[in-house]
Amino acid sequence: MNTLRLRLLAHVETRHDYFADGLCRGMRFEPTPRCSELIRAFELVLRTNDHSLSLHAPERRLADLWQEAHAAPPPLMLNFSVSSLDPAFAFYTEDAAAQPLRIPLGDADEATWLDGLGQRETLQWHSRHSIWCYWLLGEWEEKVLTIVDTLGSRSFDALGLTPLGKADAQQAHCFRSRAPLPLAERAPAGLQLRAGHSAAATRVVVSQLPAPRPTALQYESGPNGRQAVSEIFVSR
Repeated sequence: MNTLRLRLLAHVETRHDYFADGLCRGMRFEPTPRCSELIRAFELVLRTNDHSLSLHAPERRLADLWQEAHAAPPPLMLNFSVSSLDPAFAFYTEDAAAQPLRIPLGDADEATWLDGLGQRETLQWHSRHSIWCYWLLGEWEEKVLTIVDTLGSRSFDALGLTPLGKADAQQAHCFRSRAPLPLAERAPAGLQLRAGHSAAATRVVVSQLPAPRPTALQYESGPNGRQAVSEIFVSR
């Protein structure tokens, strides 16, 4: 009985620091026409899920694959374009452009190439940064309100009662981060709303402030050009 024995050529994982587990979701791995030809010609096995790609070759075709690589102008690559199917990807990603994935075939002598099979790679995307602007809607009886980061790495300015819009007579307490913060899938740990008769008060009003939605972005002009602002509304 013939048994198909496969060797792993490469495993590629897509990662994104927006997600709690660090893995991208809904990714598409699109081979170039030449890559598709090579996959068919050498009976390669391509397996993908929403965040990773694995490429295997039958052991009986490895020598043929290496010879093909050395017969062609070097280096011979299996080329893919990796992009997201999430329509909101660009809202929470700093650079949402597709990334190229290149898997080299036989770019060394045959023995060295065979020993190096099974390479593992990572394609990384990063979260968009924005100024976080919290608006407190409703009636707040506390005389002093402040946002405290119990982890100590983020700071906010209390802007007091501020009009919700340029032509809006309605006002709300407004807090604005002093620096752009990375968007995240989960609420950021450690951000609390506290109240009392001074900014040093320790009474917790909201134990965990919500994270901004990635689509809730506004843009404003600043000293460094166009700046993204995330608006988060907290109601009482």
